[in-house]
Amino acid sequence: MMEKKKIRKVRYRLSIVFFATVLIFGLMFYKYMKNTSLEDVLSESRTITVFSENTSKKGDKAEEDTPEDSGDNVSESDTPAEIINPVPESEAVEESYLDSCAFIGDSIIYGLSSYAIAPSSSVLSSASLSVSKIDSAEIDTSMGSMTVIDAVTELKPQNIYVMLGSNGIAYMSPADIYLNYSAFMNKLRIAAPDSKIFVISTPPVSKSREESAESPVKNADIDDLNSRLLEYCNSNSLYYLDLSSALKDDSGYLPEDSSENDGMHFKKSTYDQFLNFILTHTAG
Repeated sequence: MMEKKKIRKVRYRLSIVFFATVLIFGLMFYKYMKNTSLEDVLSESRTITVFSENTSKKGDKAEEDTPEDSGDNVSESDTPAEIINPVPESEAVEESYLDSCAFIGDSIIYGLSSYAIAPSSSVLSSASLSVSKIDSAEIDTSMGSMTVIDAVTELKPQNIYVMLGSNGIAYMSPADIYLNYSAFMNKLRIAAPDSKIFVISTPPVSKSREESAESPVKNADIDDLNSRLLEYCNSNSLYYLDLSSALKDDSGYLPEDSSENDGMHFKKSTYDQFLNFILTHTAG
């Protein structure tokens, strides 16, 4: 009988402790909620850890799987050199350098082949090619008739030089030329990921061409286009050659004795100057 009374007392005491605990917890929760708004609760920051295939969970922490050091550290020689634009003058390389190059462009680039400045197989151009047609027109190559992009894919040149804009600057705005130009360059970069790509500035025109009544070309428009091309090269890690400045006279024009009668296309002596500029402005 005494044992039953002891059991009842123990149960009674446990009940009191339980209800006291619930009461204290309830009072604390009420006080907390009274001083904390729903907005405060929702605004509390949370950290979410996502475990992917590359992470593993150990204890309560996620640790990234770190590959073992293979010992094949990248040396300084394997690190790409910083690109400085415009490409500065350097010691001239041998003309055999041209064998590793492809030249893309309009009628002025086409002249490299006409005057035998560069191997004809390296000149991907035609006399009528323009920036608006460069993406789709087919040209004659040593591999047959194909687009410039297809030719580059086949040739896989070590160095690619692009000069566009002269065929079109008389009737297209610098902004429109740039849109076509940059769209083509984006495709070229994909087609030739292992090539060094050089953008050659659009060359200036003579004073007589700028003042022509029939088809004037403003050097200010050419300068506008070239500034856009320089910015594009800087943004996309491409090389920019400022041939335009090298060809201008003290008044900012292409000299009359350097150009053909149209005040735009080069004479043979100007192509020689062009070649020398290429060979003294290489990279790496």
